[in-house]
Amino acid sequence: MNNHPLEDLSKRYLSENNFSNSTVKSYGFAFMHYIKYLKEHDIEFAKTSDVIKFREIKRNLGYSTTWIYIQISALKGLYRYLRINQKNFVLPLEYAYDIMIPIKNEKINPVIKKPILTLEQAKYMILHTKEIRKSFWHYRNHAIVYLMLTSGLRSYEILRAKREDYKLVDGGWLLYFPSNKSNSTESYVKLSKGAALAMNDYLNLRHDDNPYLFITHQKGITKKALSRMFFMHMFRSVLKECGLDNLGITPHCLRHTAATVNLLRGGTVESTKQFLRHTCIESTLVYVHHIERMKDDSERQIDAFILKEEPYHYHDDNEFLIFE
Repeated sequence: MNNHPLEDLSKRYLSENNFSNSTVKSYGFAFMHYIKYLKEHDIEFAKTSDVIKFREIKRNLGYSTTWIYIQISALKGLYRYLRINQKNFVLPLEYAYDIMIPIKNEKINPVIKKPILTLEQAKYMILHTKEIRKSFWHYRNHAIVYLMLTSGLRSYEILRAKREDYKLVDGGWLLYFPSNKSNSTESYVKLSKGAALAMNDYLNLRHDDNPYLFITHQKGITKKALSRMFFMHMFRSVLKECGLDNLGITPHCLRHTAATVNLLRGGTVESTKQFLRHTCIESTLVYVHHIERMKDDSERQIDAFILKEEPYHYHDDNEFLIFE
């Protein structure tokens, strides 16, 4: 089999979704492996059993749990997309059924791989970006940092946000996000008093008709949203101005920080789940595990236990010498 229908369909799937560059790369690599397997076994329309066989082959070859997790996640998204659009795209009936539904994904240990800002660093980012405000973009950057650190926004939510979605409701400012699911209600985040003040200071300086909440302020660009590349460049500049550019901090680290701070201040897991707009509690528990691990003093205690000069003599029933 020289060509496979999933080659073009997978590219269309990636192009029509607002995935990050890293996700596009990972999913594209996953699709390449899967389609190669289908072509080698002359499978045009895969069944659930074919996917399971493919997964087991990769597992036996020594591929990591994380790699298989990404592979299955990519295929789940692709086949769900094909099922939803089967009629619209006039696809073969074989795509009307999602073959990935019966397949459970790999379990991976929840960890936070990106750095989380300390309270001092978060405070400094907010105060420093406020102090240096002079131009339009300084006001914009301060509002973005404040909003992300106190509301836990994702970077793509910052890019998509429109001015019409920013509303005053019952004396408080809210930022709404259109739902991606037809049966879900519109979600929103509440702005703290400081974040709302930073936002309004920025918007009061604007006299353009650009519908987006945050814009570039470059001449000739009047209707466009911030691009991912521009946003990353802007964020790196902010980190450099704050002296935090050598810590590996990414925009998503601010969301991690907001979640962690909410738990540290006494917020419940459920309130943090709602605050982050997580669909499942497992995603929120990652932050609980992180805090518990940071509070755990096992390493120092073990060090003191091993190196303690004066042993505590205690004899149990088996007469073993145990150190305090």
